[in-house]
Amino acid sequence: MPKQQQPNAQVTALLVAQDAFMDNRGRTHVIGIFDTVGTIKFPFDISFMVYCSIKGEGTHTALIKIENSLGDKIAESKPMVAEVTPQKSHQIFAGFGIGIKAPGLYKVIAYLDGIKEIEHPLFVREEQPTKTEPPIQ
Repeated sequence: MPKQQQPNAQVTALLVAQDAFMDNRGRTHVIGIFDTVGTIKFPFDISFMVYCSIKGEGTHTALIKIENSLGDKIAESKPMVAEVTPQKSHQIFAGFGIGIKAPGLYKVIAYLDGIKEIEHPLFVREEQPTKTEPPIQ
């Protein structure tokens, strides 16, 4: 018996932000969107939210993964079921707290039904400490 094909769906938004949530009135809020992080010291820990929107139709499995520039997995969400219809998208809010060992390009990747759909770059750069001025007397 031929395998029945799933109805189509796609990831239409993937954002990395300081915070993302849906309020009690059903409105989506994504606050402090970013793609670059700077630090003077490695390793360091960072926490952020990932917002993902899926449109189309059918029941699908979504997954968010964080990778370093070598393609090594840094973190991964649990698989999430996404129910979408042509009239209603599915929104995912996933929180991550990860350790960054070195500067470089990291990727936040959204998978839908095991297929890589979209990625968001996360640049981590090393910054020089700022020189502080002596207090005025």
